[in-house]
Amino acid sequence: MVQFRFCIISALLLVFFSAIVSAQSSGTESEDVKPFEFALIGDMPYANADFRKFDRLIKEINADQKLAWVLHAGDIKTGLSPCSDELLRDRLKRFQQFQLPFILTPGDNEWTDCHRFTAGSYHPLERLAYLRKLFYPQPGVSLGQSTMTVTTQSRDAAFSEFVENIRWKKNRVIFATLHIVGSNNGLLPFSARTQADDDEVKRRINAALFWIKQTFTEARESNAHGVFLLFQANPRFELAKGNDKRLGFEEILNLLEQESVEFGKPVMLAHGDSHHFRLDKPLFSSGAGKKHIENVTRVETFGNRDIHWVRVVVDPNSPEVFTVHKQIVEKN
Repeated sequence: MVQFRFCIISALLLVFFSAIVSAQSSGTESEDVKPFEFALIGDMPYANADFRKFDRLIKEINADQKLAWVLHAGDIKTGLSPCSDELLRDRLKRFQQFQLPFILTPGDNEWTDCHRFTAGSYHPLERLAYLRKLFYPQPGVSLGQSTMTVTTQSRDAAFSEFVENIRWKKNRVIFATLHIVGSNNGLLPFSARTQADDDEVKRRINAALFWIKQTFTEARESNAHGVFLLFQANPRFELAKGNDKRLGFEEILNLLEQESVEFGKPVMLAHGDSHHFRLDKPLFSSGAGKKHIENVTRVETFGNRDIHWVRVVVDPNSPEVFTVHKQIVEKN
């Protein structure tokens, strides 16, 4: 009889503790896949005439309690305006008005194109070094009045200069930035171009390829629900492979195609560069019967005179994971 009672009590305790563990697991899972939102901007502010509009955009984003962070897709000035220390410091000061964590990926206007006479006839590599020092003073920590910790590629001794390539995760979705810029990813010729400029492009492409591979590896190993990649350049998805105008992007696009297909879950590619909002399926599968890669979506930000922003809603429970909403700033 005693043994029977002991068995009954043991069984009840087992059921009780199993229920607790199950409830805790469900709670954790629920928290892991809770939806969240963030702001995406790019190609701004370009000129002094845009500052009031940009201030209104900052005010609107700061007032939105649903947002987790702000992403900027690069190009923080026009390609013809001065690349001076003063102008770059001005942009940093403006970005620091965002109360949320702020993440910037570099654009070509702020370093690659600084060789232009109107931009100050700087050497692009010198401007790149200054840009990294100014906008990434604490590698692995975002900008913004509230900061967040991220993983930076510069932790890898083989890519120690790439403080701007970062990765982080929230609610089982992986985010990463890639230093991919316009001007054919820095390949456009200019009179003072040297072998060092060519070497920089090769090294930056290799860093991006390695970072893409690592990002998707982490996504697969952690059973992530989706991957979001941010870069500046419009990599000319629409052009045929081998076209000279996408030479600087060819290896990257090929790898994105390969990794996205293998991952098989939603991938969002976000960039600026062309100055108009768009949302589409930019990648096509290789081989006969050219078809869209359906799990890959491209979102391009507003920019230049259109000082508006994009709300990205991330719902790990939904089949598409990422949904995009245009946010038009009143009076802009």
